[in-house]
Amino acid sequence: MTGPAPAEPQPALRRLGPGAAGFLSLLVFLGLPLIPLLGAAVAILAPLPLAHLAASGRPSVLGWGWVAVGLGGLALATREEWTMVLCAGYLLVTAWPAQAAEMWLRRPWSSGRWAAIVALVTLTASAGLLVAFSWPGAPADILGARFTAAMNEAGDLARILGGSGMGGQELVVRAASTAAYLAPAMVALYVLAVALWLRPRLAALGFPRGADAFRDYTSEEWLPVGFVLGGAGWVFTGGTLKWLSANLLVTTLGLYFVAGLAIVFFYLGRRVGGSIWVRLGVALLAMQLPVAIVVSVLGLADAFFPLRRSSAADGGQQT
Repeated sequence: MTGPAPAEPQPALRRLGPGAAGFLSLLVFLGLPLIPLLGAAVAILAPLPLAHLAASGRPSVLGWGWVAVGLGGLALATREEWTMVLCAGYLLVTAWPAQAAEMWLRRPWSSGRWAAIVALVTLTASAGLLVAFSWPGAPADILGARFTAAMNEAGDLARILGGSGMGGQELVVRAASTAAYLAPAMVALYVLAVALWLRPRLAALGFPRGADAFRDYTSEEWLPVGFVLGGAGWVFTGGTLKWLSANLLVTTLGLYFVAGLAIVFFYLGRRVGGSIWVRLGVALLAMQLPVAIVVSVLGLADAFFPLRRSSAADGGQQT
């Protein structure tokens, strides 16, 4: 009687050179500023060529490094603000998630700790850049003025958002002010989404990370410190410190939202939650503001009182 057939080896990754990896990552990233709305979804794919390069045994910096040098040189040569933003955006959205994946290989981090590091480093970098760009003024005030001016230049935007007249104009100003105030947090949460999209694909590339199911994702155990500092700073401080605290609080709540979403998928079970359409529907529903707050509270509560029971044979349903 013959034994079981040996498992077929995984096919080797097709070799991708640093030049090709860097060029592809830049090309995909450019969808973010060049393709309205849809570009945000396209740019999520940008770190993949760099992760592919790292999976073949070469540091991803060989791919993104020459692109960063080129964009940095362009920014220094032109002294144009858009070139500086382009360079910073490439480093944060494309290079940083790939580099963070390499760092994860050398450290026994959980998925939650890795995600927290990705988001909080992005928050620190983006807030620091905005402070530098707006110095000596207040970042929130200068960004708010620029956002408002840009939105007012779009002729039909006020009418689309709230009708013509003072009501629509007031809505535009309020939306611009909120977007400007929370700009660092929005950047951090977008890069977090890029990293979370990349995470399950790391195992497919050959990384010994990212293979754990999203339903088992838990938040970083030190994250409550960020929640307390952000909340207290937002309530009791003012000026730039209040702005930084508010962005820290929103970023922390975003990380708890991810943990809360994992809890929802846990109780859906593998059979129901495994459907891509169910996942997409639940994610879209969870991002609606009242529901998003509830999901974030679930993630926060799970940090103190574990809400998931041990997985059973039914794939995660309660026993």
